[in-house]
Amino acid sequence: MIAVGIDVSKSKSTVAILNADGTQLVRPFNMAHTLPEMNSFVERLRSLEGPVTILMEYTGHYHYPVLKMLQTEGFPVCLINPYQMKKYGDVEIHKAKTDRKDAVRIATYALEKAYKLTPYSAMDQKYEDLRFLSRQYGQRIADVSRLKTQLLDLLDQTMPGITALLSLKSRMPDNVCSCFLLSASSPSTRCAVSARRASSPPMRPSSKRPLAAMLPQKPSPFSSSP
Repeated sequence: MIAVGIDVSKSKSTVAILNADGTQLVRPFNMAHTLPEMNSFVERLRSLEGPVTILMEYTGHYHYPVLKMLQTEGFPVCLINPYQMKKYGDVEIHKAKTDRKDAVRIATYALEKAYKLTPYSAMDQKYEDLRFLSRQYGQRIADVSRLKTQLLDLLDQTMPGITALLSLKSRMPDNVCSCFLLSASSPSTRCAVSARRASSPPMRPSSKRPLAAMLPQKPSPFSSSP
């Protein structure tokens, strides 16, 4: 069996190729993530005699170009968590952190643990996509909460007590802003807001008291006299 260890970085990868007895078939070399160099790497893999086990670290998204190229060419590729490789390297006496040594360490791991390595599959890609979407959703919820907290702070500083009138829990902030503008704005602004509300889809009926009824009905000092 031949083990190929790939240490992936942002724009290049370092490759180490070991024989079944652990000797290096070639000196570890760098491969840029460009089509010509990856095609050359594929041709080198095709020239190897015997089954090939390819192992690389999971590096977020930097490993995708190499992974997709190798899978397209029909090579089974295995991925490993970087934390596992770190724990695997902790047993070494002389620890060194270079790309070439990391590539050799990954290839050595592939030789020793080949019996429990499984090739990367399309189902794994689906799980990764779901994890990515989950992270994006969590980030969006965190941003919404942060912006809402900032809005409450600004309202408390500029208009104390306004939060008692505005329904900040509403999922339709345009309705809240419209009610506020209708009560304190110029006639032209009120007409524009009323026209916008008239063209929007109707809201679902609610048993709560309408927000407009909670606002003061006296003329606003900001409105112009007729």
